[in-house]
Amino acid sequence: MMKTVKRFFSILLSGITLLFLAGCGGAGKQAPVPAQSFGEADLSVLTAKNHPRLYVNAKTFKAIRRSLRKNPLLANLHGQMMEQAEKYGLAESPLTYKKDESNKRILHVSRAAITRIASAAYAYRMTGDKRYLAHAEKDLVDVCHFPDWNPSHFLDTGEMSLAVSIGYDWLYDVLSPETRKLIEETLVKYAFEAADGRWFYKGTNNWNQVCNAGLVSGALAIWETRPELCQAMVAKSIESNKGALRFGYYPDGNYPEGSTYWEYGTEFQCIMISALESVFGSDFGICQAPGFERTGDYEMHTIGNTLQRFNYSDCGKGLGGNPAVWFFAQRFNKPEVLFFEQPALENQQYVGNRTLFLALTCAAKAAFSAIPTPSEHLFYGHGTTPVAMMRTGWTVQDLYLGIKGGRAGGPHAHMDAGSFVFDAYGYRWASDYGQPSYSKLEKFFIEQGRGEGGLWDMKQDSQRWDLFAYNNKQHNTLTVNDTKFDVNGYCDLTGIIDKEGVLGASVDITPAFSGQLASAIRTASIVDKAYLEVRDALKAGAKPAHIRWTLVTYGKPEISADGILLSQGDVKMKLEASGAKVSYTSWPTDAASMGLDGKDFVKLVEGSYVIGFEFDIPKETEVNLVTTLKKAGV
Repeated sequence: MMKTVKRFFSILLSGITLLFLAGCGGAGKQAPVPAQSFGEADLSVLTAKNHPRLYVNAKTFKAIRRSLRKNPLLANLHGQMMEQAEKYGLAESPLTYKKDESNKRILHVSRAAITRIASAAYAYRMTGDKRYLAHAEKDLVDVCHFPDWNPSHFLDTGEMSLAVSIGYDWLYDVLSPETRKLIEETLVKYAFEAADGRWFYKGTNNWNQVCNAGLVSGALAIWETRPELCQAMVAKSIESNKGALRFGYYPDGNYPEGSTYWEYGTEFQCIMISALESVFGSDFGICQAPGFERTGDYEMHTIGNTLQRFNYSDCGKGLGGNPAVWFFAQRFNKPEVLFFEQPALENQQYVGNRTLFLALTCAAKAAFSAIPTPSEHLFYGHGTTPVAMMRTGWTVQDLYLGIKGGRAGGPHAHMDAGSFVFDAYGYRWASDYGQPSYSKLEKFFIEQGRGEGGLWDMKQDSQRWDLFAYNNKQHNTLTVNDTKFDVNGYCDLTGIIDKEGVLGASVDITPAFSGQLASAIRTASIVDKAYLEVRDALKAGAKPAHIRWTLVTYGKPEISADGILLSQGDVKMKLEASGAKVSYTSWPTDAASMGLDGKDFVKLVEGSYVIGFEFDIPKETEVNLVTTLKKAGV
């Protein structure tokens, strides 16, 4: 039987090629790159006697024990995993089936299951303490007795499949036969059969990565019990995953949905790769996808010198442990991409992170035991959401700038083309608001009779764009004639500046204005390692244009006729504009100003200000506006 399956699987996978037909700089353009053959898969490890095998095996667990004294990075992660096992793996409260406040997801339950089961299974493997085994087995049984894994929101299913797969595989030889049989049957019914016909297979965003990673892990865990079904599941997921690789990383590694979703989608992409490699010794060419090798660098550069993300799109700005970057550090021998993981290591921020096991298993394979300071100061990428990020150095006092293009109608996108963030002298001066709870917003839409789907409607007339932090007025960009951005207007990088005294990038934001301006080119730069300069080359068309130039900041403003003085701590920065007759002003951030979602955004905007200026451009007239943000008194 196994020889037949091996031959069939080999023929099937050999016929699949990775034709990464990726978008070439913008929407709709595609270019082929050389195909990569999958080759012949080795199925000899897929037997009942060969567990554990997902991500690590019995030899790896022993190697981790031997390496703890000589590898401080591994020892730190191990210590946090053991603390996680104590805090979560031994939790007395049972995992229960309960949807969130929008009545849509059990994702929080699936994530708790990964955290609890993976940490308890690891702790048992490392210590032999049967308390961990008992708690893990109880959690496995409990979730397998759920009525389903909520397949209508298949992220919940994908993550639960991962949780159960790890517990089954890592504890295989000590689980009761009844528990093993229950898990095998539940994975088939709740994950494999439930996946049939689901849209994520054709999707190209993080859903594809998360759901396929969960299914691949499940199939590799129980393979020998149903080899034909499991080989079909793995082959289908590998083929399906090509779309997410095209969308997510081509051509330069920058992720279309931003840093938070990079962390989510990419950690599961890395889990899928690690699962395949741990079993077959091959990733079947996935890591050769254009841009994939550089995407760890992208994630590192999205973090500013104040330890806040360049949080464009539906992204939060806060940091914690980021297990996915450990994969890139280890796989491509780039330990520098872990630079911003040092606070998470020092402050025990991995405890409670459900994919800590990924960081730990990658660290166990790594050839390094220390994290160097990066040498590169600039990253830029084209593709679905073009972005450029640069800095004068890697200390908190250095300057950092990020600027983006893209379009509002993309997944998780905002009306923020041309928007930027800026860190200087220990503070963030140009900010982007964080992301409120999806379930709260969905609940609000439902209460208003609009349905939770309104939040995810990306069309021009969607009420999504009435949300306070989603439209262009609350981003660091321009608003013309009080209109919203064209959701289909794709804005690309048009130039990169990397020369003595100037680091910057230009974005053509004309398409965002849907005919309100004849042209609009924004160039943002760090000048002389000392200040921010934003140049807006604007031309009105057949009608006049009223311009609103916006900056979101947590600096306390003092507005005068010649500029705006911002203060944070003992640092003061002054915003000044030249090239047009401007009127400096601020706009409200109180609940009454927020329309639909005031109650959900109040906490997010606490302490913030929306400031800037307004001016007019006569028809068919060009304006070259220069705005600077400099340290006051220098």
